[in-house]
Amino acid sequence: MSIRSGSVITIAFLLSGMAYSAEKTGGQSGALGSSWADAGKMPDLFSGMWMTFTSMIDGDEKVNVPYTAKAQKYVAAYKAKRDIPYAQEGCLSPGLPIAMRSGPIKFTYAPGLLSIYMQGTGHTRFIKMNQQQGKTSPKYYGNSVGHWEGDTLVVETEDFLSEVTFQYGVGKGLPEEKTIGTGNLPPLPFSGGGPPGAGGPPGGGPPGGGPPGAGGPPGGGPPPGVASLSKGIWGPHGEGMHMVERMRLVDPQTMELKLTVYDDTVWTKPYVSATRNFKRIQKGISEIGPFSGEPEEWVCTVSITSFDPSTNTYKDKDPEEMVKYLDKLKQ
Repeated sequence: MSIRSGSVITIAFLLSGMAYSAEKTGGQSGALGSSWADAGKMPDLFSGMWMTFTSMIDGDEKVNVPYTAKAQKYVAAYKAKRDIPYAQEGCLSPGLPIAMRSGPIKFTYAPGLLSIYMQGTGHTRFIKMNQQQGKTSPKYYGNSVGHWEGDTLVVETEDFLSEVTFQYGVGKGLPEEKTIGTGNLPPLPFSGGGPPGAGGPPGGGPPGGGPPGAGGPPGGGPPPGVASLSKGIWGPHGEGMHMVERMRLVDPQTMELKLTVYDDTVWTKPYVSATRNFKRIQKGISEIGPFSGEPEEWVCTVSITSFDPSTNTYKDKDPEEMVKYLDKLKQ
């Protein structure tokens, strides 16, 4: 065998190996979502915005799966909370998956990249299409890669920060009380498409980052009681925790999202979250409530309340004291 023919065989072998690796990881350069021409071939996730009108947290015990011995010990000692863990000053994001459920979302596309603006946090997550996942530094929204399986967008995400608000499952929760999920704050009416809390932006959440619609879930409906909001069991996730989202249009105005979470430090089998439907909001066509169907800027500001973990409630600040507090921050 000549050196020339040997080189050709070697190159062919390497190329075939690269093709196999790409196919295995969804890294085909010609796969849907890799070129500008693909924009018109993909299911239309891009017109208008999407919003889910169900709770940000799982509330049905049917989603529970068996815990590991370590997690079971943690859950046995767990005390129900009135608020989801990120209800605090500082405007920290809850990360995935809650950020996807806390306000309208907007899909945009460029070759090899899907982006989702999550108005409830004012942040954008990025999904690399048909590429190898690789390893990145931990993030609130992880490291996401996606590909199409027929009409279904499959997104795999890993490399999460430890601060991500992580639900272990559904517990019994606290008994119902007159106040709704936010200690001594009065119920707030739902007022629009903004994010939860932090300074009282549109969206109806309590200042300080509590759940949206303290006086009622986004889009109206009966307000969630303390019992339903406190059913979530929250805890630390394992280093290897990862999520798989499957999104598809069940009709032109409805997107279904199915989420499976894998963490063998918490569960003995994968955790399958409740399936959520997102409704398309498109101005003049499918406008719902006060939403315009167009993305709006939201910037987190200083909270006007503070959460007291010792009493599991928010402590209201006197307005004059709050002005002095804000003045100090400007100095």
